[in-house]
This record gives sequence, structure tokens and C-alpha cells, in this order.
Amino acid sequence: MYYECHITIGPHHLSSRSLVEAMGWKFSYINGDPSFGEGSREYATQHADARINLEDVKAAMDRDAHILRQNGFPVIRQKVELVVYDTKGKS
Repeated sequence: MYYECHITIGPHHLSSRSLVEAMGWKFSYINGDPSFGEGSREYATQHADARINLEDVKAAMDRDAHILRQNGFPVIRQKVELVVYDTKGKS
């Protein structure tokens, strides 16, 4: 099991990619989010071992979301999911 952590970043005139990657997160982009509707969104995604205390995972996410906000990026969502089963990458 592992935690999948996401920070959703709203529209901005600059890309957050370099900052997201410098903080050790994976960057992705989508136009037309299932939760937020039309328009572009950027995402920071990171995995954490489920043996780590959830409060510590959330605190680390809060820290990085704060850094994004300090750099002018609108953070519109933070989410932690507990993944208990995932066949991605298996044949």
C-alpha cells in the first residue's frame, strides 16, 4: 500500500513545472478536469509509503503547497489517496 498525493494548481500565466519538479514531485497537465471542469490545470503528484504517518505526509504536502502559493501559483486542491491495489505496470 502507498499514498498517492496530488496538488492541483489552477490557471496561471506561467507553468509550475520547474518548481514542482525541483521539489521532487512529478508534473502533469490536463485540459478539462473531471472534478473542476473545462480549463487547464497543472498537477504535482508524489507517492509515499503507507507506513509513514499520514499526518507527516499531509504536513509535507502542506509545506510544498505553501511554497507553490508563495511563488504565485493558485493551489486549488490537495488530496491524499490510500492505494491498496493497482495493476498499473503489470502485464
